[in-house]
This record gives sequence, C-alpha cells and structure tokens, in this order.
Amino acid sequence: MNKRRLFICVVAIMAIGLFASCGKKNKNAEMPQIKYETKVLKYESRTYNMMFPATLEGTSEVKVYPQVEGIIKVKNFINGTRVTKGQTLFIIDPTEFRLNVQSAEANLSAAKAQMETTKLQYESNQELFNKKVISDYVLKTSYNSYNSAKASVLQAEAQLNIARTNLGYCTVTSPLTGVVDGNGFSVGDLASRGNYLCEVSDNSDMDAKFSLTESQLLELIQHFKLKVTSKGMAGPDGQFIGDVLPTLKMQLKDGSSYQHDGKVTKVDAIVQKSTGTVTCTGSFPNPDGEIRSGMSATVVIPVSSDSVLCVPQTAAVRLQDQMMFYRVKSDGTVEGVICHVFPSNDGKEYYIEDGLKVGDEVVTNGARKLSNGMKIR
Repeated sequence: MNKRRLFICVVAIMAIGLFASCGKKNKNAEMPQIKYETKVLKYESRTYNMMFPATLEGTSEVKVYPQVEGIIKVKNFINGTRVTKGQTLFIIDPTEFRLNVQSAEANLSAAKAQMETTKLQYESNQELFNKKVISDYVLKTSYNSYNSAKASVLQAEAQLNIARTNLGYCTVTSPLTGVVDGNGFSVGDLASRGNYLCEVSDNSDMDAKFSLTESQLLELIQHFKLKVTSKGMAGPDGQFIGDVLPTLKMQLKDGSSYQHDGKVTKVDAIVQKSTGTVTCTGSFPNPDGEIRSGMSATVVIPVSSDSVLCVPQTAAVRLQDQMMFYRVKSDGTVEGVICHVFPSNDGKEYYIEDGLKVGDEVVTNGARKLSNGMKIR
C-alpha cells in the first residue's frame, strides 16, 4: 500500500513539473505581432467634389404689402401656385374708397364753380377799374380771390387723384411672375400696412446660397487665380467668375441629383468675423419649377488638382466632428494628428486639407487599435 502511494506521488510530481515546464515555455514564447499597413503621403492628381449645404431662394422675391387698410373681400390664388405679373391677388373692400372718390369729385366741381365766379368778378372789376369806377385795391382783391379759387381747384384735383389712387390700391396685383406664398390672410381679415399679404418669388432661376470657409476660399483663389475687382470676385483677367469656376452640380434633400447644372454668380470678398466664412451664390435654371424657394440642397463644386493628399478612409478615426490619423514617427511609434478632410467622389478616400503634409507616413489599416506612443515597428 505504501509503495502504491509512493508511485502515485511520483507520477503526480512528474505531471506537475511537466505542466509547469509547458506553461513556462508558452509564456516565454513570442506573441505574434500585428503588421500595420502604412502609406507615405505624396501629391496625387484627383478630381474631387467640394460639397456645401445650401439654401435656395428665388432670384427675385417680393413681399406684397397693402397700400390701404381694409377688410379683404377676395383672395384670388392658392398658396404655392404660379401667378403672372399684374394678376389680381387680393381685393380689399372698396366701398369707403369709392365714397371718397365721389366726395373728391364733388369738391372739385364746387372748386371749379367758385373759380369761375371769382374769374367773372375779376374780369368785371377790370372794366370798372378802367372806367375809374373802382379803386385799385378792389381790383387787386378780386384778382387775389380768383387766384385763390384756382389754387383750390388744383388742391381738389390732387385730392381726387389721391382718392382714385387709393381706390386702385384696393386691387392688389402681383409685381412679377412667379410662385406666390400667402402670409395666412383670408377673406374677412383686416389688411394693414404693417403686415405683408403674400410673397411672390420668381423661380425661373434659383439662387443657391452657401458658405465657404477661409481655407476653402483661399484654395479656390489660388487654384483659379481669382482676384477682387470693383464688381466683386473675378477671374485672373477680370472675367465673370461664373465663366472661371467649374460648373456647379446640386444634390436635393432626398439625395437625388438635380437635372440642371448651375454656375457661380457671386463670391463675397469679405470674411464674416462671426462665422469665419464667406457667402457664395450659385444660380440654377428652374424651367419646370422643380425646386422652390426655402428648400435645402447641397451644392457640389468639382475641382481638378495635381496636388492632393489622399488617404484611405480606413486610416481615419472619427472623434465626434473631427478626423484623426496616426502618423508614424522616426522611432517607430505613432502619434494622432487631427485633420480637416473631405470625402472623395467614390467614398473610398479622404482628401487632407490640413494637419498632414507630403512625406508623412500614415497608418492606413488597423488605426482603431492604436494609441499615442504605441510602437508598431
């Protein structure tokens, strides 16, 4: 029995030793090292899209205000429909204004009658003065009365014109051809001069307003050799800026591409201090009325360049609204670099605006597993 126990103990000790030896061997074995892919940045040729959120506006937008106050009797349009220049939009109750015209006409008739009477009196006094029947004072007094009566006629005529004009203002017409948008007024509401009745937008051409950052503006200025003239931003030889910059594309809110191309019509030369941006205006034809004032869209400017820094999108680590890339240092460790980027047309690359430069080596695969100071080779 003792021999058996001794045998078991020996076997157990040998097993423990073997296990410990294997464990030590595994512990000392080298762990497999991850191989990170990298890319050394250099200038490359690309045609890339600069994309900007934009708000659409009609080339002409006019708020229609009433010129007289009164109750709306007729509303002659449906919101969002197309109207033509001169078309009646509203009719304000004309009753009071018709009465004003009649009163002004009556006042004019009375003033004319008074003028004729004073004229006869003056002419009669002239004959009597010539015969030395009346004095010079009486003649001049009748002459002054005649002139005063003539002035009263002119005043009455002016009042009649005002009354007729106000009566005409009771019919509110469209100042241009375009799409009308009511301001909530309906029949029976009071029209007052302080509140506009509707807005008419000429949408045959649409302006797309968007903003450029200072760096984007400088990039366009340098790339297309733009300059500031008395008429605003222009080409290197003073050409209209729309003939220098690339044709604009536009994506609508649903992601579809707008069927008509546009062109830049204006680039402000002053950077707004509050936002650090400049306002740019592009014009797009709208023959079918597909786009409306107030809509949102994305303006696309395609730019070709031989000096683009490109990195695969797999190299980026998103930090909220920023992008970080890991640059390999000379000692084989990595450091994170925050960069401004914009995506390539095919969605596979990022184009670097700032943060990295030519000659930098960037980790292109496995960046999410890295941290500052980690050694990769």
